[in-house]
Amino acid sequence: MIYGLLYGIGALVAVAYAVEYVLTLRDDSTEPPRLRSKVPLIGHILGIITSGPSYHSQLKTAPNTEIFSLGIFNFKLYTSVSTRLLPAIQRQSKTLSFRPMIQHVARRWGDASDETNEIFGGPTLVTDFSHAMKLSLAPGPHLDEQNERMGLRALVDIEELFGTSRKDPQGGTVRFLEWSRHAVVQASSCGVYGTSHPFLDTEVEKSFWKWHAHLSAHISGLDFDILRTGYAARQKVFDAHTKYCNDIPPDASLLFRERWRVLRESGVFESDCVKQQATLPIGMLSNTVPTFYWTVWELFSRDTVLAEVREELSANAVTKEDDGYALDLAALKSKCPLLLSVFQETQRVRHIHAAIRKVMKDTLLDGKYLLKAGNYLQMPGASIHHNTQIWGPSAKQFDPYRFVPSGKAVKHGGSDFLAWGAPPHLCPARQFAATEILILVALLALRADLQPISGRWETDPKLDFNDPVTVLNPKVDVPFSVREREEWAGKTWRLCMSESKIRVPLASG
Repeated sequence: MIYGLLYGIGALVAVAYAVEYVLTLRDDSTEPPRLRSKVPLIGHILGIITSGPSYHSQLKTAPNTEIFSLGIFNFKLYTSVSTRLLPAIQRQSKTLSFRPMIQHVARRWGDASDETNEIFGGPTLVTDFSHAMKLSLAPGPHLDEQNERMGLRALVDIEELFGTSRKDPQGGTVRFLEWSRHAVVQASSCGVYGTSHPFLDTEVEKSFWKWHAHLSAHISGLDFDILRTGYAARQKVFDAHTKYCNDIPPDASLLFRERWRVLRESGVFESDCVKQQATLPIGMLSNTVPTFYWTVWELFSRDTVLAEVREELSANAVTKEDDGYALDLAALKSKCPLLLSVFQETQRVRHIHAAIRKVMKDTLLDGKYLLKAGNYLQMPGASIHHNTQIWGPSAKQFDPYRFVPSGKAVKHGGSDFLAWGAPPHLCPARQFAATEILILVALLALRADLQPISGRWETDPKLDFNDPVTVLNPKVDVPFSVREREEWAGKTWRLCMSESKIRVPLASG
């Protein structure tokens, strides 16, 4: 019996190699060279499943390779690891399109009906949807209101963090990833949905993160959610949004209202509009949480840098008032370059996302690489962010001063820095998300002493490769000790809000 099993496995492997060989015969000589996997046919997809978006950084390629092909069953994933090719890719945005990805997300995550899926695949909805989001997140009174609601809620969660530490002379303990998720959910939701948002119900908040754990399985088509745990959690989020959308509050953001308007005017059924709106928190929360978490980690694990950031904030962004202190948001954005540098360096070092496009028709990229219709093109950010020709010999190291304008670093941006996406598809919410992270990190830096209860900051913590995010979450939720710093204790804090026309000077623009 054992011999029969071995013969059967051997036969399957032989067939797989034969099929892969036949598929390679269809390769055009001008296509990017094919990178073979150790396991025929399914090796690359297995690598992507087990290692997530960081899989491409594990691949061995010839020196100076700009682009290569990964064969996955009967299609190819072209992978560009060169900044030189990015302008050429951007110029081909009609034939190398992001639009099919939006339709795919609407179907897989938003449970779009056949009718809604067809509308998303039509000529106008995706364009109108993207345009509405960009306008509603552009600087203006609407974004000012959204930022203010977000900031006021951030103050609440910072105060609650100190609740237990004030009762115990030794300080309190918190699972920092869990707290980060809660703080970002509440602050972001107040900004986007208004103060009466669906995630005030902690069960809905928990359901979102249960659903989130299954997003990769749901989007891939290789659905491992056999017990449908993720779908059950998603339904709870859908139900909460149904209740919210039955009576949208007056302080709902322009972003939420404009998305709703475009969906309804495009002919999407109201029940499907609710489901599509319920996918908004994926973009709103998924990347903000780990980026905030690791920014705190990178800052607090460096005593010298933390002291410099505290001095920078105290001197430039904190105002003494009769009953306490105010954090000046305009100064936080424009006069705290070291804090911003730590934030952006965290993004650069920990970014793993690969921007993806579908090849709509045969395209000759840069006059030399043929990309065949029906396949996909990805642009892994990590390959560019760790490129020593761009970032110097310390490219793979964390340099907190790298983005400080007056420091030793060369200014980077555009095609060099892809934390917010690849032009022309930059994240429209980058100013809102960056403002939120800077507020939370600044308040913690000023007011808190944080460290793992083990007393040791790990240099290479284990990561969770399951999430479809730009920055990976930690595998283990590390318990932190929390103490309120004496010089700021017992004082009232408020935010001195600024107009959103004062932008965070992000490297990506």
